[in-house]
Amino acid sequence: MIVFKQEAYPESYYSDGIKVVTSQVPIKPPLFARIKSTNYLPNVLVVLEAKDRGADNGVFIDQRGMVAESSNMNVAFVTKDRVFRHPPFDAILSGITIHRVLQFAERLVRQGDLKEIRLADIPVSEARQAAEMMLIGSSIKVAPVVLWDSQPIGDGRPGRITKRLLEMWNEDARSAQDQLVPVPYPD
Repeated sequence: MIVFKQEAYPESYYSDGIKVVTSQVPIKPPLFARIKSTNYLPNVLVVLEAKDRGADNGVFIDQRGMVAESSNMNVAFVTKDRVFRHPPFDAILSGITIHRVLQFAERLVRQGDLKEIRLADIPVSEARQAAEMMLIGSSIKVAPVVLWDSQPIGDGRPGRITKRLLEMWNEDARSAQDQLVPVPYPD
């Protein structure tokens, strides 16, 4: 186990949104999405490539031209007709954070803010037409993507559903204090 103080992402990631690029780094084989290993080289290369290209992160595209995931985060979309879209989990990270966010999205469906949730392949051409795009993960939580390969997503500003999912995440984290276990540390 490695314990370190995690640096928070800048507030601008959430207020202004982030920029991503389509990565040229080949995606890891599906087996590595289902096991925990220390092979993070492709993940690091995606971020380095993005930074070199003036973006915050990159997006892996699979061999079939479908959206897969980001460096160590899931990628989700909200279509113009209010459908929450996410790739299937057969070849990408099936993380705890995205599963919790999917529960929040179910709540938004019941409230009428979303029409439905669809876990299915997402062709890049379809993804680029989304009203909203977001990165979801344990470190970034729910962050709006406003530019993909220098092209705006939706109106180029953080979307309403993405903001609401982040609010729901933050509310959930604050209310979960009874689930935390105090760990005594020596002085």
